Amino acid sequence: MKRIFYLFLLLVIIACSDKSTGDNSQNNSNNNTDINDNSNNNTNINELSFVTFLDNNIEETSGLLLINENLISHNDSGGENTLYEFDISTGNISGAVNVDNSVNIDWEDIACDSDYIYIGDFGNNNGNRTDLTIYKVSINDYLNNTDSSIVAEEINFSYSDQITFVSSPYNTNYDAEALISYNDSLYVFTKNWVNGRTNIYSVPKNPGTYSVSKIGSIDVDGLITAADYDSNKIVLLGYNSVSPFLVEIENFDNADFSNALINRFQLVVPQGYSSQTEGIIYLNNYYYISAEENSGSTQVLYRIDRNNLISD
Repeated sequence: MKRIFYLFLLLVIIACSDKSTGDNSQNNSNNNTDINDNSNNNTNINELSFVTFLDNNIEETSGLLLINENLISHNDSGGENTLYEFDISTGNISGAVNVDNSVNIDWEDIACDSDYIYIGDFGNNNGNRTDLTIYKVSINDYLNNTDSSIVAEEINFSYSDQITFVSSPYNTNYDAEALISYNDSLYVFTKNWVNGRTNIYSVPKNPGTYSVSKIGSIDVDGLITAADYDSNKIVLLGYNSVSPFLVEIENFDNADFSNALINRFQLVVPQGYSSQTEGIIYLNNYYYISAEENSGSTQVLYRIDRNNLISD
């Protein structure tokens, strides 16, 4: 996604919610700091701390995954069908693995369980895709590949409540950028351009073709771009016309996420850095958040201490 999506969002949010908004202008910066530098976190509530810029191979980072204490990311629409492993403190690429039998139409998020990696190729800004896919990759194959390539199984799906596939750019509730693995199912959280909510769909983990039903909906007041599940807590990353935000979901019964305890945290991006936040992972009591290159602002990795978050 590019900045035009954000400009469009300003019009959508104003029209739908009739709320006043503020401008969040960005300027590029070339300063780098150590991973333990929390100086950016002392001024504003919920301000993200800069960790490092990211390698140019992942300038459109659109998901984060943690395997064996290594961070993995990928690019979104039009990028290579490649998973990139990178150093958490320097942002340098330490490995790259191609998913040979896949195409990156619009890879938007990544999740895993104890045995498999799941890559969500379901970005759908126009609302007209009929080829939504989640690629299923063996973690063992990923860790033990000998030629920097692996193959995937396919989980193909459609939304059972979608009745039209006429292109409607940035005016659909069938876009998605967030995926988690929970128990024996995958869960997709949609990016609702029309109403600022997120709808939740359950998708089987077994390869095949499915029509999936909506199991819930949450009013997040914005657009969801990533998700993570850890220790009985789901966190959603998103943005609205003000800034990025987090939504935490906890104390849920099975997959009844929309009736769980929900807390929301508006975030502050350090001045001069990218606000296009696209990936999130929980690690050592911190949320690590990646943001892609945006209007001259370099792709970057942030973090924020979970204990220091103040809810809306």
